[in-house]
Amino acid sequence: MHFKQGANDTITEKGCNQLNQMLSKYSKVFVSRFDVRICLEIKNNELISKLIKKLRSQVKTKYRCLMGFIWVREQTDSCETPHYHCAIFLNGHKAWKPFGLGEIIDRICDSLLYLSPFYPKNNGYMVKRNNSKSIQRVIYRISYLAKNESKGNKPAGISDYQTSRLKV
Repeated sequence: MHFKQGANDTITEKGCNQLNQMLSKYSKVFVSRFDVRICLEIKNNELISKLIKKLRSQVKTKYRCLMGFIWVREQTDSCETPHYHCAIFLNGHKAWKPFGLGEIIDRICDSLLYLSPFYPKNNGYMVKRNNSKSIQRVIYRISYLAKNESKGNKPAGISDYQTSRLKV
């Protein structure tokens, strides 16, 4: 994607790396995109970290597979609360649509309070290892996470993004 203020190449590379790691393990990878709004002024990424930790545990139970992820923090100058854009990578032989995953995310957000999930249109993608068109589509989609706009407006020492550390 092209953005007025450009994109962060490191974030793009990290997202592509997560996809490649999962494709090296599974011939099909299901990718789901979602956003999380925080309804509380916070100075750290503790709530998104808790969400990812709980999501990883529930995915392991329900789908019995690895979960890769990338999230990015965005916060405009005029807004006191951050929001996050996320992508989750799962074994495409076990997960193939965003509905069940969305239910899990909704429950976790309800349990953590102050979190409001949002699911953009066309938020689920099936990627096949040897299908370059499916790979390009999902890279294009997750490249939105790398846009520079709304990044950097955070307290010192707080990350703009995080990824899983898959070793497959």
